[in-house]
Amino acid sequence: MVKTYRFIALLGDGRERYSDKELNAEWPTEPIVIDAFGFSDVYRYSGVVFLSEEWFAKYSKNWRNDTTEIDKLLVNLIKYSAKEVHSENLAKIKSYLASPPETVEEAVVLWKSFYDPSLKTI
Repeated sequence: MVKTYRFIALLGDGRERYSDKELNAEWPTEPIVIDAFGFSDVYRYSGVVFLSEEWFAKYSKNWRNDTTEIDKLLVNLIKYSAKEVHSENLAKIKSYLASPPETVEEAVVLWKSFYDPSLKTI
């Protein structure tokens, strides 16, 4: 029997706090850490976990002045998501991208809202 894995993108720092035991029980999962130096387009992501409230600081040194780098990262997460997936966080990202905020400050508030302290939302 061949197992089909569900790939979960982990964004931000704090990988050691993330546990995929519950997810693994329902469908084998493979957490993929998205590092600050590039995005892996090798996988089709079934979900996204934001590991910290200020996850975005890992991906852009200029996040206080410009949303471009973070927006590009979020576009790639959507681009490389599995087509049949129903993920709460991917839905939040799509909503953000469909109607982006007018200011960086408003964007930061939304980015922070992606983080779920329970780490159960994918």
